[in-house]
Amino acid sequence: MHVYENRTLFDLELSSVKKWMRVGQALDIAPSLLRDVAYSIGDSLTYWWDRTAGLSTPDMVGSRRYLSVIAPIDHEALVVVAPKADLELTRAYSDLDDRERFAALDLEPVRVPAGGILVVDEDEAFRVLPEPDAAAVMIRVTIEGYSFPNK
Repeated sequence: MHVYENRTLFDLELSSVKKWMRVGQALDIAPSLLRDVAYSIGDSLTYWWDRTAGLSTPDMVGSRRYLSVIAPIDHEALVVVAPKADLELTRAYSDLDDRERFAALDLEPVRVPAGGILVVDEDEAFRVLPEPDAAAVMIRVTIEGYSFPNK
C-alpha cells in the first residue's frame, strides 16, 4: 500500500512512467464524467467515480493483474487494507473479473485525504468504507511495467 497525501507527491514519484501518467489523466477528468460509468485510457487502466457508498463492498476485494487506486475527490475516504495472506478467502479468484473476495476485518482504516491517492498492491485486499459525503475516483491499473521501487 502506498499513500500519497496529494497529487504533487504522486507525480513527483511516478509521473515519468506512462501508466502512471495515465492515472494522472484519469484523475484530472474523472469528476467531469458521468458517475458510476467505467472509462479507459489506453489498455492499461479503467476508471470511474462515485460516492464512496457506491464503491463500498461488504467484503474485501483483491486483484492479481491490476493495482487498485482510490483517490477521494471532495472529502477524506476511509479504506481498510490488509495483506491477502492474512485474510480468509470467501470467493476464489476469478479470471473473468480479476477479483478474489475475503472476509471483511474490523481493522483500523487508512485515511486518504481529499486530493490524496491510495495505491493498493496486488498482494493486498481492500474495502472502501461508505462515507455519505465523500466521492472518490477508482482506478484499476495494470501491474505490468513499472511498479514501485521497493517491490
